[in-house]
Amino acid sequence: MSGFVYRLRLLLERKEEAQKEAEAEVARREEELQLQIKHLEELKQREKDLMAKRVQMRRDLLAKPDSGQPLSAQDVQQRAEFVKAVGFQIEQAGNDVLAQRGVVESCEARVAQAKEWAKEARREVEVLTKHRSKQEELFLREEQAKEDLALDEIGNVLYSTRRSTT
Repeated sequence: MSGFVYRLRLLLERKEEAQKEAEAEVARREEELQLQIKHLEELKQREKDLMAKRVQMRRDLLAKPDSGQPLSAQDVQQRAEFVKAVGFQIEQAGNDVLAQRGVVESCEARVAQAKEWAKEARREVEVLTKHRSKQEELFLREEQAKEDLALDEIGNVLYSTRRSTT
């Protein structure tokens, strides 16, 4: 009695390998997504910090210095220019946040695509695994039928020889 040999074994092995690669790709892309989300959060925090800084600077715009001397027009103008510069930094930080959101969205799309590939690879492996188990079951039933036939044949021969000798 020979053992079961699955003739699509190499194909199944390749599909299993492709499944592992697809799952590794999903993990890599999810890690990349998490890094991009972290970067987005950092950019949002920077924008908030700049906004808070601008609010504080506006409050301090006309505040007297600690030295007790009155503010000069030049000091007020320098402070106003600094507030404007911070406003430009806030605008730039907002643009950075928008750009990073686009990067995060594209990473999310790549993760979804990789998950779809992994799902397809799992399905292909599952189909071949089911096919293999059905083929093995069929092989075992055929082997059992052959063995049963051989045992019946032996029984018939023994019965015939005993009957003819008596």
